[in-house]
Amino acid sequence: MLRPEELVEAFAALDRARLTRMSEPDRERQLIARQALLEYVETLWDDVQRSGERPDIGEKYQALSTVLALIRSLTSVSFDAVYDRWSP
Repeated sequence: MLRPEELVEAFAALDRARLTRMSEPDRERQLIARQALLEYVETLWDDVQRSGERPDIGEKYQALSTVLALIRSLTSVSFDAVYDRWSP
């Protein structure tokens, strides 16, 4: 089974390849959707912290931590696909 960091890295490679085959408007829509999802997941993280929990420690919030890392990567890859002048 992949560790969370390996999962994020492996998926980023697939994601990057798919985004390069998409039209510019489709890449822009992907970025907007991913930014909205990132905002939602970061709000979940903040909610957990405000409740006095430490989502970055232990296994209790490992799923949230992994999803946050994945969506940050998805957003970053999409941002690069939209704003990197070398993108198709």
